[in-house]
Amino acid sequence: MPAKPRSEAEQDRVEALAMFSAARIRENRQDYAGALRLYQRALRCDPQSATIARAIVPLAVRLARHAEVVRYALKVVEIQEADPQLLKRLAVYMTEIGDYPKALALYEKSAAARKEAKPAADDVVLWMELGRLDYLTEQYAKAAGHFERVLDALEHPDRIPLDGAAKKALFSEPGPAYAMMGDAFLLAGQPQKAVAVFEKGQKLAPNKGLLGYQLAKVDLKTGKPDKAVQDLQAYFDARLATEEAAPYQLLADALKALKKEGELVGRLEKLRTADADNVWLAYFLAEKYFEAQRLDEAEKLYRELAAKRPAVIGYRNLVQIYRKGKRFGDLVKVLGDAVGKLGTLDPLSPKGKSLADDGELVRGVAEAARKQLKADPKGLAYQARLAIGLLAADAKQWDLAGEFFDLAIKAQPDQAAKVLLTWGLGLLLKEENARAVKVFQRGIDDKALPADDPTFPYYLAGALEMAGQTEPALAAARKAAELAKSRASGPKSSGQTKEAKEELPRYLSRVAWILYHAKRYDEAIRAYKELVAKFGRDYGSGEIRKVVRETRLVLSNIAVLKSDLPSAEEWLEQVLDEFPDDASALNDLGYLWADEGKHLERAHRMIRRAIQHEPDNAAYRDSLGWVLFRQGKVGEALPELEKAAAMEPDPTVLEHLGDAYRAGARADKAKQAWRKAAEAYRKAHEEPKAKKVEEKIKSLP
Repeated sequence: MPAKPRSEAEQDRVEALAMFSAARIRENRQDYAGALRLYQRALRCDPQSATIARAIVPLAVRLARHAEVVRYALKVVEIQEADPQLLKRLAVYMTEIGDYPKALALYEKSAAARKEAKPAADDVVLWMELGRLDYLTEQYAKAAGHFERVLDALEHPDRIPLDGAAKKALFSEPGPAYAMMGDAFLLAGQPQKAVAVFEKGQKLAPNKGLLGYQLAKVDLKTGKPDKAVQDLQAYFDARLATEEAAPYQLLADALKALKKEGELVGRLEKLRTADADNVWLAYFLAEKYFEAQRLDEAEKLYRELAAKRPAVIGYRNLVQIYRKGKRFGDLVKVLGDAVGKLGTLDPLSPKGKSLADDGELVRGVAEAARKQLKADPKGLAYQARLAIGLLAADAKQWDLAGEFFDLAIKAQPDQAAKVLLTWGLGLLLKEENARAVKVFQRGIDDKALPADDPTFPYYLAGALEMAGQTEPALAAARKAAELAKSRASGPKSSGQTKEAKEELPRYLSRVAWILYHAKRYDEAIRAYKELVAKFGRDYGSGEIRKVVRETRLVLSNIAVLKSDLPSAEEWLEQVLDEFPDDASALNDLGYLWADEGKHLERAHRMIRRAIQHEPDNAAYRDSLGWVLFRQGKVGEALPELEKAAAMEPDPTVLEHLGDAYRAGARADKAKQAWRKAAEAYRKAHEEPKAKKVEEKIKSLP
């Protein structure tokens, strides 16, 4: 027996070693899936063990679990110095999925690993990519530093010989590359270097107009607005549109610096006379007309542009022009055109408001549309009918919405499925469940989709359950599941069948969700376990893995509700095996352990990681406060629990806050928090918990 008990950290390492040894045995017996799971759990016990992390990646490769390969390869490079080539491959992947900060961190590690080595061509390519990512993440001084090294290598080829592959990787398109580097130097406060780089780019990819714009940016930055106006003329004379609206904004800024703002519109008009096809120039001019309240000119230009190249700003400002003039007939048309091009009315609303909040507008467009229909029953376009339906639904004018959705279907019967789905889902979002039931049922009755399509039964099932009709909901969900199974069993060569197979778990999960929502937990457990059994080992689709993850999270939640904490923990462990940085699972498992008073250091670590992903999540803040409280760190716990209560006054959060106040000898504050908790529990129909909190209040003097 040891002289003193092991610390929690020591116990974690012992558990990690035991699991690692068991994993080795399973791996030797070729039970690769079982071995992988044990390695993954061992790493959670000892997250700084490079030995464990390295064991996971090749097994995940062997099992063709490609997403897990990436997730755990990232763990390897967090823990130890990794092969620069591995770092670069991971960085390329993170760049492809748009995670620039993580890609940048990986490239920086790769560069650091090569710090003592003699620079080679690959290093120059790496510096270029580091500069590009620093530029994209607006770290311009760092970007300029990397680009300076690239340019130095190009100017001194005797120091770092660059082969054809490296040059191609660096400058497959020299114009944009030098433009980016010049911008980086300019934004880093190095205008002279910016000019030199812009001029070098001009030699490699001649474009005098573009150079004029680039030099004008430097002029304005260095306090020479008059020269900026002159240099910009080269861009305008070349009739370029490559830089979109930026040159015209630069002209506006330069004229403002010269106190000649009044000249802007006249100059823009002259430019447009010479370059009538330049859409960016036209939109910029139209916006200036709009800002100056020259609404007739703005309207004319926006309408012309809408026919050529529609854009949100044009539609939004036309709506404001017609709204101001109460021109409801024109509004009908522009709303219809916008829905036809954008698919939604949302971008047309003024900032922070909705068009549907304007009751006069809703009534006006409806009346104008009815007049058009009366004059010509076929004269109102399908898109306009749909737009008014969407507007009325957003305003919660359900009869009006139904009238115009019906009219949209009448205008284009082949679009009935799209209209009914839009209508029904909008009703669900606004919790008009009974109305949504009727719309989805109509989709089935009217055969808006082919008979073997599960879409309408699937959504009908959800609407029925939300409307409190569980048995009909289950019948609809089972119908959707049968149709989805039939679609997924088509010929293997069919692309449609492949898509149906990926969607199948989602349709099958509807039955389980209805049982869960109806609090028929034992049946829900069986249904969800069937999903895991069927798809748990299918790693061929990201959508399938998403459904499996969600299933395990729900199973954990049900287990908590049934006080089966070992099962609750196991389901969360399974999520974290596959998704080691899943914030929800990290928080939930950490909270369960904290509540049970076990693995507190591990729980604390996991909850901290969850908060890194979602700093403003009230539940995660509560978990952090609670684990700190359970560790006896009341002074650190209180600020976190106070933050959580301020974000979301959930009864559990309030109860935890009261517990922490009591431990901190702040009885009045504790009573205040507990009273609020008891009230919130009662509102949530959790009477036993309310009474338990009230007993705590009575226990204080």
